[in-house]
Amino acid sequence: MLGGLALAIALGITGCAQPDRAGGEHSVTHGPDINPQSPQALRDGGDLRVPIDALPSNFNPKHVNGARVVTYQFADAILPSAFLDTADGVPAVNENYFSSIELVSTAPQVVRYVIAEQATWSNGRSLTWQDLRGHWAAMNGADTRFEVNNNVGYQDVADVARGATDREALLTFTRPFADWQGLFRPLVPVEVTATPEAFNKSWIAGPTVTSGAFEVDRIDTTAKVVTLRRNEKWWGTRPKLDRVIFRVLAPAARADELANGGIDVYPIGGDIDLFTRAQSMQGVQIRQAVERRAGQLTFNGGAGALLSDERLRVALAKAIDPQAVTEVVLGPIVPGAQAVGNHIVPPGYAGYRDNSGVAPHDPAAARAALDAQGWTLDGDVRVKDGRPLNLRLVVQATPTGRTVSGVVAEQLAAVGARAQVESVPVERFQDTYLQPGNFDIIAFEWTKSPYPISHDRPVFQIPEGAKAGNNFGRVVVPGIQELYDRAIAEFDPVKRDALADEIDTLAWRYAHHLPLYPESGAYAVRAGLANYGARGLGAYGFAAAGFMQ
Repeated sequence: MLGGLALAIALGITGCAQPDRAGGEHSVTHGPDINPQSPQALRDGGDLRVPIDALPSNFNPKHVNGARVVTYQFADAILPSAFLDTADGVPAVNENYFSSIELVSTAPQVVRYVIAEQATWSNGRSLTWQDLRGHWAAMNGADTRFEVNNNVGYQDVADVARGATDREALLTFTRPFADWQGLFRPLVPVEVTATPEAFNKSWIAGPTVTSGAFEVDRIDTTAKVVTLRRNEKWWGTRPKLDRVIFRVLAPAARADELANGGIDVYPIGGDIDLFTRAQSMQGVQIRQAVERRAGQLTFNGGAGALLSDERLRVALAKAIDPQAVTEVVLGPIVPGAQAVGNHIVPPGYAGYRDNSGVAPHDPAAARAALDAQGWTLDGDVRVKDGRPLNLRLVVQATPTGRTVSGVVAEQLAAVGARAQVESVPVERFQDTYLQPGNFDIIAFEWTKSPYPISHDRPVFQIPEGAKAGNNFGRVVVPGIQELYDRAIAEFDPVKRDALADEIDTLAWRYAHHLPLYPESGAYAVRAGLANYGARGLGAYGFAAAGFMQ
């Protein structure tokens, strides 16, 4: 399941080599499409300018409000990570920070981390075993004052002890954790994990103590720009870029900015306009590689919510056709793309199975179920006990959001449910709508990891008061926690796949959320930019990026 098999077959796409793809040509690759070049081929200096959706409300990637794509982009450049994703998606030890990481025993499970001699933090302190211990202590759930995004894996560690030296850490587990390679990705310093106050608040304004090929130069909250500069004290391969500049920029403005030289890359996703604009730009390539990212709908099953009624939620899920959404969103970009049929395992992985047949698109069955539940048609909209079947469908104010909401609203209307679409600003989407459960149905994209079972467990976590982990819909699926306990502790990949299949089947049966379309993996990229673009299953790779001479 952890193998990085290409998703091209699952997406219904094929790759075709193009000797010169500037100005309209593009292909889909089975690995990263980044214009790979040796450092000698790149000029020294230059700025890589990357658009982002919004600045994080907390720059700590391990905080509940910091677990966003943008903070993990920053982390690639400024924080350690125990493992890195390679081009085929298989994790490899990050040798800039660790000379070795090995599983030394299984009964009990013990993992030894040997820290590289040169690894240091920006304050001059050496990276030591205490950083790993502090990270674990903050993340393991023992002290609930630490507002962590999840504690999966860390809660299974009994202790983090000093090894033979300060640069060696020994993790001893209380019970098996098969995805142990996913721990400390990224690693935050002990200065951040020392107290709940430091963990929760010290990085709200920006990172303080870092360690990477780049370091923070400036965070301009007025202009909404984060500038990273090359770390001249970096002990690894010296980056070619002077700076990496992240700038909040609305998707609708990105094509003009790329054409006018204001940015160097933008993600296309399912935005047809961004795709066609990139095709017409001289000096721009469309780079495309399969990714672990997919669109979906989350249903609000929290206490008091309309869709807390499981029967109603399941009926409405059957009214929505993921394949139709996929064809509208991706048709021109990825012809023949197939809807995602699994909540847990990304298409193309060894354990992937399309279980959508458990709850297939069936509008006739949806209408019959609604009739049986007492939702009767009154004109175009169903009513029960005087209450119309109105649903707040929240999407981000982007072309993809508008496209998805249009298709879904039409499909719901066909069974007598009215979707009242709320198109909200991207920068307010997570904090104002997603996390507090301020929706009936909400559309966004999940980014998967090389460890799909442990990564997705917080998506199904049982809410405790206001804390719901990543279970933004607060839907509780009976029996799924026990299956996760077994799957996370199972080292046999065949047995893990079978358990993942059982988990996914339950997710379909209870309509926890509804998978829709795979991410296109397409990016518009300045042709002279090398070692960067459509990363596919690999790391972002800012340290290797640069411009051709």
